[in-house]
Amino acid sequence: MFDSFIRHKADKERQIFIKNCTNFDTPRLESEVFPADCKAETDIVYKDGEDPLKLDVYTPFGCVGAKECFILIHGGAFVYGTKKLDQNFGMHLAVKAGIPVVNVDYTLAPEADLSQMILEIFKAMNYVYIKYGFKKFHTVGDSAGGYLAYVVAVAARSRHIAHRFWVFEKLKGTVESAGLICPGIKNTHKAFPGYYFEKHIDNKIEPQRLPEYAYDLNLIAEHDSDLRVAIVAGEDDFLLEQNRAFKDKVTNAVYYEAKNDGELKMHHVYPIAHPEWPQSVKAIELIADNAVGRK
Repeated sequence: MFDSFIRHKADKERQIFIKNCTNFDTPRLESEVFPADCKAETDIVYKDGEDPLKLDVYTPFGCVGAKECFILIHGGAFVYGTKKLDQNFGMHLAVKAGIPVVNVDYTLAPEADLSQMILEIFKAMNYVYIKYGFKKFHTVGDSAGGYLAYVVAVAARSRHIAHRFWVFEKLKGTVESAGLICPGIKNTHKAFPGYYFEKHIDNKIEPQRLPEYAYDLNLIAEHDSDLRVAIVAGEDDFLLEQNRAFKDKVTNAVYYEAKNDGELKMHHVYPIAHPEWPQSVKAIELIADNAVGRK
């Protein structure tokens, strides 16, 4: 009975969240203007099946034979969104960093649990390793995508941690940095979206439980002090305090907290929605420099 109540509450919150995000994202996607100095290859299938998974590759003009790329992971509380949400940001990042950006779709909850999402992103990385020859990766993501960008990076660098997330795909190449835009840091087992992290069968959670650091990234930060991390936050971001606390836990982190400027309010994931804002340009520069300049 109690589990049924939790499930109903989480699903109600999921539906409200999706509705609010759709109302915000629909008009801004219709008005976006992409950078002219970047080529976009879109909807490349990296995982076949009944519901194939796709990715985009954004390559700045003049970039030939790149051996490294960004892996861009969209946000949406693990239950909403597609790579289209981050295309404009991804193309701006490619131009600024001078290397390609691979923008990845993954299966959302509740159809997928957290382990499946991480596994699918690993598969996308292995796909572009083979197809494009990208051997070095820099993960980047916003909100839930920021959470995934960090977990994927740490798991890619530690087989032990990957196995703790029930991910056994062997990653080709190496992950050198992670760029986190207003990342989600803490979730709970019994609330949206953390309720969807593990598989539920017959109202019972399978015995293959995730480690506690799956629900609190502060607990995993000590496992990889060499990963170069860039954390971006904003004055009006509802996760600001979590981001401030997290950057103090990450040994090798650079941090940028954008301030409001008149009508420009630094809301949650502002660089994704408005990559042309001056504050967003600074955030993109920080992530690019963390990847290709801070070696």
